[in-house]
Amino acid sequence: MPEPRRYILLVDDDSLIVELLTTRLTAQGYEVSTAANGEIAYQKVQSRKPDLIVCDVVMPKVDGPTFCRRMRAEGSTVPFLFVTAKGQPHDIVEVLAAGADDYLVKPFESSELIARIGAILRR
Repeated sequence: MPEPRRYILLVDDDSLIVELLTTRLTAQGYEVSTAANGEIAYQKVQSRKPDLIVCDVVMPKVDGPTFCRRMRAEGSTVPFLFVTAKGQPHDIVEVLAAGADDYLVKPFESSELIARIGAILRR
């Protein structure tokens, strides 16, 4: 029996990045759902638990770290991989302290993102 497709929730308010990453991840065999902010993402997680959340930091309404902290406070162990333009050490520390599993600074190569996703999902 074939292995079920892994489900990734992609949370980012930049429609170009969402379109690019959705295309690349789908081509790698992942099932992808998207949300433009942490509020929408939280609603989606309530109906279906993703295998991984790829999330931006800065977004309208509910930002990435706030969304991640909320999920962790509720006991969620879903891995979070943050992708963001904020690459200063204090930014990285803040997101890791919020419960992130990994952090990738934009711009990045999609091959590196896909490799990091694979590594996280193997755990």
